[in-house]
Amino acid sequence: MLDSVTHSTFLPNASFCDPLMSWTDLFGNEEYYPTFEHQTDADSNCLKTTGIKSQDCHSHSRTSLQSSHLWEFVRDLLLSPEENCGILEWEDREQGIFRVVKSEALAKMWGQRKKNDRMTYEKLSRALRYYYKTGILERVDRRLVYKFGKNAHGWQEDKL
Repeated sequence: MLDSVTHSTFLPNASFCDPLMSWTDLFGNEEYYPTFEHQTDADSNCLKTTGIKSQDCHSHSRTSLQSSHLWEFVRDLLLSPEENCGILEWEDREQGIFRVVKSEALAKMWGQRKKNDRMTYEKLSRALRYYYKTGILERVDRRLVYKFGKNAHGWQEDKL
């Protein structure tokens, strides 16, 4: 219906428009507009990226995959082996050192989370490297290995 709004139909309706009126008040009722149920991609992530059955991979007790920052998303995956699907693993838990095991699967999972189907590991790793400047991650001179820095929180077992 909003596609059919033209200059000539909008102006007469806009002249009596209260600032708090909605589009549906102006141009019709809400029944015209489809409603969408909120869905999360959590159940399909492992299935799509690793072929693991959804019920074997996820526990819905955590809201871990709802993080808005990449480093928090990585941290939460490390802390939730049931959601991790073998994508990430700790190399030295006490030091905060972890390794990306399945780089493209991680990129795909993050891309699904951010609704970006063109996400690649190259783009994701560049974003991870930006965290070196802020102290959230520290450089580790090994391929696909990262370390949580002094400004990262929530990854240490004794401080959870």
